[in-house]
Amino acid sequence: MDTTERHDWRKESAVWKEAYGTLPEIRRRCKAMPRKLRLLGIHKADRDVAILDLCCGHGEALDALYTMGFRNLSGLDIDIPEALMDDPRFKINKGDARKTNHVESSYDWVLIIHAMHHLGMPEDIEQFLAECYRILKPGGRLSIIDFPYSLQIRIAFWWFRQNLFLWIPYLQNFSWIIQEEWYFLREYLPQWPQIRRLLYEGNFQLESSKSSFFYFYLTLRKPSRDK
Repeated sequence: MDTTERHDWRKESAVWKEAYGTLPEIRRRCKAMPRKLRLLGIHKADRDVAILDLCCGHGEALDALYTMGFRNLSGLDIDIPEALMDDPRFKINKGDARKTNHVESSYDWVLIIHAMHHLGMPEDIEQFLAECYRILKPGGRLSIIDFPYSLQIRIAFWWFRQNLFLWIPYLQNFSWIIQEEWYFLREYLPQWPQIRRLLYEGNFQLESSKSSFFYFYLTLRKPSRDK
């Protein structure tokens, strides 16, 4: 199976899109986004840098970046909500994060937030990293937020998949998302050692690495001169 077929096979379901796209869920992500961006270090960047948000979803990160004063903002996703596509603040395109068709060395900073595990297996992520390296300027940065392999991740996803004690609407909605996410994570998490090597031992230089109970926050830097 080639990577194009694998992407179609792993496409988010209608249930996932419905749960992920509710207004309360979008507002929750928007509220949390500024803190996450600070953990990646992007708040320290010059406000005229060119930023690309890959797998940009409903534009939560782009909206937060605009509020922080950034103006050269682009987004790409395989499926774009109409409201985001029409937002004049951003340059939005449909496309695959593994092959963006953007010009070489055209961005100062590339983001992928809570979406790398949707890309597929290690070979897909290796292709994605190579594409980010290609479109970043020398000295540019790639920032990633995603799940590592950990015991607490497996316990949390198991618990939410049981549909127990989910009386609050927020927890019910989050449970729907978790069950859909498991479709991707059940294959992604066992591959974590290989994925981690791709992130930490590839062509990028490590700039910062942080972790919380569920997520890792990683910023990598393209060398000023290519290897």
